[in-house]
Formats: sequence, C-alpha cells, structure tokens
Amino acid sequence: MRNPADKKEKLTMQLAFQPKQDDLYQLYQFGTATKIGAGGSRGGSKSASADLIMFLRRLTYAGTSGLFVMKVYQDMLDIHIRPLIVKYPVLDDMFNRQDMIISLPNGSFIRFLSGDRLEEFQKRKGREFADIVVDQSELFTQDELEFLYTINRSTNPKITAKTLLCFNPGGVSHSYHKRIFIEKRYENREIPEEFAFVQMFGWDNAYWSLKNLLAEGLTIEQYHTWPAQKRFDYFIKTDYGQILDRLPENKRKAELLGDFDIFEGMFFSDFRWGHHVLENYKRKAAFNTVGGLDYGRTTVLEILQRDYEGTIVCCGEVYLPDMESPSERANAIADYLIANELYRLTIIYDTDMDISQISNVGFDKRPVDIFREIFRQRMGDNAPYMEVVNKISLDRNRGFRAVCNEAVKEYLHIKKVTVEGREIEKSGVYFSKNCTALIDCITTLIFDPKDKTGADFDRSANHKTDHPYDAFKMGFMKIYTPLLKKESLLPKWAQEEFDIEEDEDDERVYERRFKNVW
Repeated sequence: MRNPADKKEKLTMQLAFQPKQDDLYQLYQFGTATKIGAGGSRGGSKSASADLIMFLRRLTYAGTSGLFVMKVYQDMLDIHIRPLIVKYPVLDDMFNRQDMIISLPNGSFIRFLSGDRLEEFQKRKGREFADIVVDQSELFTQDELEFLYTINRSTNPKITAKTLLCFNPGGVSHSYHKRIFIEKRYENREIPEEFAFVQMFGWDNAYWSLKNLLAEGLTIEQYHTWPAQKRFDYFIKTDYGQILDRLPENKRKAELLGDFDIFEGMFFSDFRWGHHVLENYKRKAAFNTVGGLDYGRTTVLEILQRDYEGTIVCCGEVYLPDMESPSERANAIADYLIANELYRLTIIYDTDMDISQISNVGFDKRPVDIFREIFRQRMGDNAPYMEVVNKISLDRNRGFRAVCNEAVKEYLHIKKVTVEGREIEKSGVYFSKNCTALIDCITTLIFDPKDKTGADFDRSANHKTDHPYDAFKMGFMKIYTPLLKKESLLPKWAQEEFDIEEDEDDERVYERRFKNVW
C-alpha cells in the first residue's frame, strides 16, 4: 500500500508554473481580490493553470474543499479529469468516479460538477467550497455565476475563499466578464477591490512552440526570456498559431488576440469600444434630437442626436427594469427630461403602448395616454411629443427589423477618410459612455442560426436583454438616412458650416430646416 505522505510529496514536486501562470497564481494566492478572471485568446493555458492552482491550494490547506464547474460533463472529462490522471497517475486511486470527487490524503477534496441549468448548482446551496473554478465561464449566465459566489466560502481561518473564472471572448455572459474585468465598471453593490484579472495569450504558453524550439536547439526557459512581440511572432509560425492567425479577421481578433470587443457570432461585429464610445460627450442643444422608447416590464428611453453632417450620437439613456406601474415609468422619464432640459422632445414609441390594458391589469387607458397625461402635468408646454413608430418597410422584400439592423450596421462600419490631409477613422454612429445598458446590449447580440439571410439576431437568446436596442433603433430610424455617396447630393446651403449653438432664438427654425433636408 502506498504511503499517503509519498503521494503528497510526488504531487507537490510536479507542480511547476510558466511565467504567466505564476502571475495568475501569485495574484490568486497572495492578492486581496476574491473574484479573479483569467481570460484572453485560445491556447493561453487557462485550464492548465486552474488545475495547478486548485491542487496547490488543496495541498497547502489541509481539510479544505474545491469545486470545478463546467457546462458540459464531457468537456470536464476531456479538459480536466483525464489530463490530471495522466499527468499524476497517483490520483487514479483517489478519484471516486460515481461522486466525481478526488479525495487527497490530507483531508482536502475536489468535486467536479457539470450542468446546464442554475437548478443543478442550487442543489448544493448548503455546501461550502474554499475555491471554485469555473472553466469556460462565458457559457454561464451572470445569475449562475453570482449564485456560485454564494457557496464560495470556508470556515477555515487559514484560507481566504476565492473564485477563478476562466473565459474567452463571447458567450452569454460576455458583457458581464467584459464589464467587471476589462472595463472595470461595477454596478449595484459590487466592490471593485474584489475583482482582479490576468490576460493570457497563446504565446504565453511555451508548449505550443516546443516542437519548433527543440528543432532549433532552444529551451522553454530561453523562450520565456523573449519579449512578448518575439514570442508572438514565433507562436504564429507554429501549427496551432497558424490556425488561429489564418482565421477570418473577426475570429482572428477574438481567438488569437483575445480582443473582447469582438467574438464569434457577434451580430454587430463592427462595434469597437475604443472608437464608438465617447467618454465626455455633451448634448448639443441645436442638433436634431429624438428619443426612442421601448415600453414593457423593462422600459428604456434612448436619446439620439444627429449633426448637420449626418453623424448620429446616442447621448442619453433611462433604463427602468422591473417597474410595475405605467405612471411610475412615466414619472421617472419625466424626471430625466426635466433634469436634462429636454423640452418638446419627439419620442418614438412602439405600437404596444397603444394597446388597452383593461383586460390585463385593469387600466382603462392605453399606456401612451398615461404617459401623455403625466408629461403634460409635469412639463406643461415643454412636454414631449409622442409619435408611434412607423414599421412600414421601404423594402417590401424585408421586414422592419431587418431594415433597422442593416441601417445600424451601415452606420457602425468604420471607414478611413481624409480630413485636412490627415487620414482618420470615422463611422456614422457613436455612443456616449453613459448609455451603459445600450452598449452592453449591442455588443452581446448574436446571429440567429435559423435566419438564413443573416439579417436578424437570435431573439430567443436575447429576449430579456434587447430592450435598449429596440428603443435605440426606433429613434435611430426616425433620424437615419442612408449614407450619401457624394457630397454633391446635398443642397449647397447644407454643406456650409455655420455657428448655430449661440443663436438660441433660431434653434427651432434650424431644426425644421434640418429635418426637411434629411
């Protein structure tokens, strides 16, 4: 019979980190953050790093528990369990296949759990795990991840309970991972100090280059002394590196470069945070301004402006989730309009606001009537003008949604133009940084696999989160016009530049002229 002490020694001796893996371990073990992200491109050794960290923590802290979570059982078997047993054969005797638990000689254990519904994890809500590793965490919803945080705890005073999320760009929780780890934007009661992130790339993992290194008489140690650019250039000449480097550009950026602005299946793949999001945009009183209102359990108002060149900026947002009363929603929007001096604003609303509520909730008025009354009471002559959306498509072969989506894609597309002898990148639409719900929405919509035309996103996957986009597109289509190919198509006076912001008396006249031209 083997000596348990020998087992522990053999396991400990074989735990070795590459430099980026060590960065992750040092942050995880000695940092103060309790929710750590390891994300980036494919092949960055995120899963192998998670294995090493989990085992080292179990060996270091006797009698503690760890939980590995993946969406699919077969993935757990192929990516973690089998490679671990091959690398450490001594674990085979410690693995209970029925319960999916590895029990170590020092009283620590690691449980492996897979499942595709939150209920699978809620069955274990009474348990505690000092460490939780969620591999391919982009496949889990934010709700599922936040539930796992609640069982990440330990009564052992020697260890601080921590969660490790390993992820690539994309997936149902792409916007959540991007927000907390890349953009470092925190909501509700989230504590910034609890989150930390290590970005991992394929060229951080020397084993992809091992065959080439050996052929040239080089070592892994030498490889890790090279600067990042040299390792990248070497990596993309390997078999795996060439596969990633030859992907279509959108996939290449996500899977090779770990670009979180884009991922496979992204519907609005031209969106780039660094280009389309404006940090300090201030609304211009003289520009043509409209609102788009999506009404429902979650009600959203998006404010859009268009300048005299036709560039559109979404510059304001009211996001109202889970409000029961139409009057509550109307008053909240009125508060925003008054605070931001948005007077006599045209608001385009969806047709469902014209439906009587008496059969559903007992209201004898349509929602739009309630909104109009409250706006008049609160704002008098400055109340907004409510206009129902016109969904009659100019293209008889396609529906309103397809036409809207194509128009937004057209305006999102980044082109290089020459201005005063300088080449710059320009698109037709931008977003103020404070429009957070819309930005999160528009960057996570995915193609509908059932739509052969590619003209729509998957509404079944995004039906709870597409409200900001629905509000935006109604306002967008009100002031949108197809991008003109030649400046000569504009009336001569519309090409002239003149200062309109100082002449407040002519503001309404200018807006009428503006609307007529466009």
